[in-house]
Amino acid sequence: MMHRRILLAALILLTGACREGDGPADPSAIDARIHLMSSPNGAEIFIDGRETNQTTPDTVGLRRGDRLIELVLDSGGYAYSYAALLRVERSDSVFDLMLPVGLQCLQLNGNCMGGARRHYEAGGMRFAATAIGSLFFWDGGGEGLLWPAASLDSYTSSGMPFFAGRANGREVALGIYDHAMLVGLPAPRTTRTGERFVLEQQGWILPPRDPLLNDNTVRGILLEEEVIADDGLAGVVVVRLTFRNVSDDTMVHRFAPHIDEAPVTFTDAWIGFGIDPDIGSSTDDWLSYDVDLDMVFAYDANFSEPEFSASGTSPGLLGLRVLEAPPGTTVLLNAWPIEGDWDAGTSSELAGFGMLTGSNIYEPQHAHERIGYMPPTNADIRISVTAGPLTLEPGDEATITVAIAVAPPAAGSFTSGAVMMPGDPLDTTRPLYAAAAELRTRMVAAETLIQP
Repeated sequence: MMHRRILLAALILLTGACREGDGPADPSAIDARIHLMSSPNGAEIFIDGRETNQTTPDTVGLRRGDRLIELVLDSGGYAYSYAALLRVERSDSVFDLMLPVGLQCLQLNGNCMGGARRHYEAGGMRFAATAIGSLFFWDGGGEGLLWPAASLDSYTSSGMPFFAGRANGREVALGIYDHAMLVGLPAPRTTRTGERFVLEQQGWILPPRDPLLNDNTVRGILLEEEVIADDGLAGVVVVRLTFRNVSDDTMVHRFAPHIDEAPVTFTDAWIGFGIDPDIGSSTDDWLSYDVDLDMVFAYDANFSEPEFSASGTSPGLLGLRVLEAPPGTTVLLNAWPIEGDWDAGTSSELAGFGMLTGSNIYEPQHAHERIGYMPPTNADIRISVTAGPLTLEPGDEATITVAIAVAPPAAGSFTSGAVMMPGDPLDTTRPLYAAAAELRTRMVAAETLIQP
């Protein structure tokens, strides 16, 4: 169970909306009463660390002084919580207080979500999702996306919704391992209809309370996710992401009172998704692009992965494609080496803004305006797709839909153990283009998953 101890404004009982209620059974032992509600209701109520055997919505009696109010909601097998230190003063009224419950990883390296992540099987794959909103993640050590599902052949170490823009004049950007910036809201919901699998969940993008981080970063965004796969379409999963500016939402600021309460307008904003592709070993992957499909993809440089059980001599190619982008935006395909990683809330965030918006791309880069980094050698790389620019005022939202696919290299197009150079991504006669034939086929077929 993870509790989040945060401080609400002092004298909150004197400023909250109040309603009259029946007097307490023992008025001499109670100085004030609060009608506690949570979003959603049903959370267990703890006062100063003690169980009350009450759940929201309910009225609790409190003694004057600083009282620790904690809410814990078990929903969908996950523990969502909230804690607030309230300064109580004498009052004869009953005060209404609505509090949020959420799930946030407070360790900046993101490796604290053992109980908040699960594997799902669909489309012949086994892929991970966390209750906070990151996908294809398993402690950064593989197993984020296994293909085939019955194997231990891992193709990712992390998948992250990406957002970059300017907030109050500061360039902000989420990084590939910024899991601590996500707050899961109750509760992920999965449905199966025939062969079709759908996972839906919501969360906030909010910085954790940490003295080492700049709070003027990405914040106050509601993230809605829909993950779609179908057993009839092998090796494909679709992710629809909606980013809504809720920086003026009272619940956001009650959960994260350390951030500025003033609403934020994001300008020069880009939305998208990124993956840390580790096709078995993380140090021998290469990458390329397919502009016509709005796709970036990674592959094992010599199509040989001894640690793989099912496809060691023919490891698959992993692709990331934009299926739908906001009207009037441009799609950018990019990648970078591990040395180029950045973290939200730090000075490195400026580099991330440059990568995700295409305003500053690591060298060497391709001449095409929508293609980014072109690696000189195989390495540990990350890949991303983004769309922009956008302006998101409070209440505005934007949606992007991406497809992630794994496919075997085309038979007869490669020699296991022999390095295949990526070549020019605009050259359809290059050997890699032929090797990626099945990947392109699956990415085109991914469009059927979003059709009505």
